Amino acid sequence: MSVAQSYLILARSSPYGSNMPKAALDIALTAAAFEQEVAVVFLDNGVLQLLPNQDTKSSGLKNGSKMISALKIYEVQHVYIHLPSAEKSGLNLSEVPDVIESITDELLQDLVSKSDHVMVF
Repeated sequence: MSVAQSYLILARSSPYGSNMPKAALDIALTAAAFEQEVAVVFLDNGVLQLLPNQDTKSSGLKNGSKMISALKIYEVQHVYIHLPSAEKSGLNLSEVPDVIESITDELLQDLVSKSDHVMVF
């Protein structure tokens, strides 16, 4: 029997311009499927991934909002939005999906220090 590892996914990339946002979500879902402890934090420009009603057709990229909403269903234990990043972006927390918890700088530092693996996208 293998021991579960903890994975912290830091989603820092804006929703357009690269496949990094989708890669972050794919890694989170894959690790959770293998019964690993997973947390995802949206910070910096990554908080923009949480805005509703995004039209990704012109970018050629898939809209990740359905994947974000499905994280809890696939047993990703914690999904966070970094409060200072949300404030800097002018993001209203009432606009983000209900599955999202808020996290401060202090709590984020604690989460990073306690995670076995930290991946930045």
